[in-house]
Amino acid sequence: MDRRPAGRRQDYRWFSVITLRWNDIDVFGHANNAQFYEFFDTTVVRFLHEGRGLGIAKGGTSMVVAENGCRFLKEIVFTDRLEMGLRVERIGTSSVRYGLAAFVNDEDAAAADGHFVHVFLDPVSKRPAPLSAKVREHLETILVQ
Repeated sequence: MDRRPAGRRQDYRWFSVITLRWNDIDVFGHANNAQFYEFFDTTVVRFLHEGRGLGIAKGGTSMVVAENGCRFLKEIVFTDRLEMGLRVERIGTSSVRYGLAAFVNDEDAAAADGHFVHVFLDPVSKRPAPLSAKVREHLETILVQ
């Protein structure tokens, strides 16, 4: 079992509010574990779309999720205000590893944290392709060492 302490707000470089929907909540009254991967995906894609002109759209660079993971540290319920923290932990030739954390109600410690790895692909061959200079530059704005 992973005993690292929960992520803290200061560990992340970019934030986005996620509005919880009623269907995000399971029969036990908390956010279903599967929803966290949607929260992660939405956060990463929102950050990428913030970098206009990156060529990440129809006909441009595409991405696949190669790996993800999540630690659930505290229950999140429908009435909570959810904010996702994002950072880039590693940039490779054709991939990027993001660190993410879910923060509720302005708390400093994460209710959940995890990672998400994108591999960038050539749109024709569907093989890994080097990140463009623009994408790399955008990702470096939230890179942590």
